[in-house]
Amino acid sequence: MILNARMKIIMSAILVSVIALIAAFSGSLYDVPASAQEETEIAVIMYHGFVKDKSFQNKYMISPSYFESDLRYLTENGYHTIFISELTDHLENNAPLPDKPVILTFDDGYYNNYAYAYPLLKKYNCKAVISPIGKPADDAKDEKVRNAAYSQCKWSELAEMQQSGLVEIQNHTYDLHKINGNIQGLEKQNGETDTAYEKRISEDILKFNKRMEEELSLSPTALTLPFGAGRKEVLNIADKLGFKAVLDCEEKINHLSSGDTPYIIHRFLRPNDISSEEFFTSLPH
Repeated sequence: MILNARMKIIMSAILVSVIALIAAFSGSLYDVPASAQEETEIAVIMYHGFVKDKSFQNKYMISPSYFESDLRYLTENGYHTIFISELTDHLENNAPLPDKPVILTFDDGYYNNYAYAYPLLKKYNCKAVISPIGKPADDAKDEKVRNAAYSQCKWSELAEMQQSGLVEIQNHTYDLHKINGNIQGLEKQNGETDTAYEKRISEDILKFNKRMEEELSLSPTALTLPFGAGRKEVLNIADKLGFKAVLDCEEKINHLSSGDTPYIIHRFLRPNDISSEEFFTSLPH
């Protein structure tokens, strides 16, 4: 009985000490908002171009009517479109996100993004992220005839969309959206040293950044990989250059945690042959 009484006293003392330690060090854990400790789950959708002529429609060029249907479906079902920068601000600073956030991205910067998608973004008050290629944007400056099937956005058109508050512009390289044999985009070339690779990639990406700063007075915060290729090789470079996110083409729901920079953003390609309801309800949760 005496032993049991002593054990109770000892256990009580230990419990009091543990509680005191938790209180003393609570600032290192319990002051962190609960939402910052949790993963952020978000779907990111990838589009390229929009054409009305069925003969030009394919895996990457879809009818503008599909895009309008997507916007209608999202707004009617309580989804809210956000920018990549809003997502990274949430992850880094716990900035609030709206209910049911989703990100819409357009690759390559086709003129049809401006001609067809931009009016629909304004109609439905939705946001999108456009990642143009720098050199085609430069080359389009003096283009007189604009063709929705293949023309690229001019910097002036990108600026107009960005200034609307509905479009965010990100980096898709200046002139590395190419395929050279089996080498795609930012993949390392055969026989290329690590030093030469980093120099080549960095110079191109920084050239895009410079042109964007000159034309839009902004610096991109995300790097969109051409073809989704070269992610493994380029992550360290993207980190050195200050990018907060890298967008690939792997079709997966994102589960992101604070501090995992640069954040790897996976994206689902929107096909040309199913309805909005079929597409969005087919995405994994």
